[in-house]
Amino acid sequence: MKKVDLRVQKTNQALQQAFRELASTTSYRNITVKELTEKAQINRKTFYLHYDSIEDFSDTVVDEIAEKLLQLMVEKPLRQGLAEPGYIFDKILDFFQESREFYTLMMTSDDYSFLSRKVETKVAKGFSQAIFETFDISKLDAFVCANFLIRNTLMLFRIYNENRMTLDRNEFRDRLIRLDSSGLSSFIDVKRNIRQ
Repeated sequence: MKKVDLRVQKTNQALQQAFRELASTTSYRNITVKELTEKAQINRKTFYLHYDSIEDFSDTVVDEIAEKLLQLMVEKPLRQGLAEPGYIFDKILDFFQESREFYTLMMTSDDYSFLSRKVETKVAKGFSQAIFETFDISKLDAFVCANFLIRNTLMLFRIYNENRMTLDRNEFRDRLIRLDSSGLSSFIDVKRNIRQ
């Protein structure tokens, strides 16, 4: 098991919190290392020990978000998670609610949406591998299923967060489950399709 240096972890958490706060008021292009480190109350030299630039740092933010989302999605065995309507939706919604302002900004702001697309790509790649390993389908079909599920889910979250749908959480959840279930069912049968 990889040993985590608590000082590095604390520095990373402070930087991520500072980045979230700055993102709410500052264009991505205008965030400087100086501003970020001052907000995080760490030394600029410390920042440069771990990262080369703001872009390098933002990639670690993307990696962490993608990793957390993927872990939530495959917390249960994938066949079981997909067979329980709403399981993945509930996990993702709860995750986004923890830092709703930041994730809403990331998903809806032109300035930060590139980070959201990076997260989508990373989650879809990992989820595609999980689907391939669980179901008897080709890598291409696993890739299509993963991207369909991830992109539809996040697209509907964007629309929901922008208040373009006048639905309560349960109505929104029902529509997303129906969309995802009908799309996936043409590729996999979560109850019968067992890899030998």
